[in-house]
Amino acid sequence: MSCIKNKIVLTGVAFCGFMALFSSTSAAIFDTEDPMYFEQARDFTIRGGLSFGDDILDVGLKAAYGINDIFVFGTTVKYQQDFNDERDYDGFSYFGFDAMYRMSNGAVKSDLFGGIKVSGDADPRFDKNIYFGGVRIGRSWDWVTLSGALKSSWIFDELNGMAWIDIMPDIYFRLSSNWRIGLGADFRKSTNPIFDTTIVNAKLVRQYGRTQYVGFGEYDFEQNNMKFGTRVNISF
Repeated sequence: MSCIKNKIVLTGVAFCGFMALFSSTSAAIFDTEDPMYFEQARDFTIRGGLSFGDDILDVGLKAAYGINDIFVFGTTVKYQQDFNDERDYDGFSYFGFDAMYRMSNGAVKSDLFGGIKVSGDADPRFDKNIYFGGVRIGRSWDWVTLSGALKSSWIFDELNGMAWIDIMPDIYFRLSSNWRIGLGADFRKSTNPIFDTTIVNAKLVRQYGRTQYVGFGEYDFEQNNMKFGTRVNISF
């Protein structure tokens, strides 16, 4: 009898372990906040959110579609409302188009990306189109993802032309199958020193199946400005 009981207990433990592993794996597949997340063929992701900082409310929507397992195309639109009476930055700040190519999909993953931000009728810092390109590289384990990205941006204009580089390290912890925490930074160096800055950020993520709810905050040391926001990511 004791032998039968032991077998039942072992079977139950094995089953629970299998279900936990399956749940964790399934959640990781749609972990759209992972800094190395990459849509697979025919995957469609929508990220919508809002943030507030420097008296400006930003509302944004980004859609990304996996053309195949190595190429993703995305588009972004951003609108802002300025509550500072001394400025007039209300309206669409930009429309964006970008693409990403997965160069390596082994233990260490790497991607190339590029795109354009088409200036709208309101932009607090730039009044010209922005072209950008870069590379990101990272590695994931069961409980953490480490990544870094190098991004270069350009504005082509005789009077206001400039360029800058962003170095962006990230660390992303999977606390459980449903909870995650992310920490990151953005070190920016520009041909116009006015725009040099360092930004640190943090986020808390709660996942329900194919949907993630995110709360985040960031601090800009150069502008001495804090920004807080939330977004929802949905995978189809």
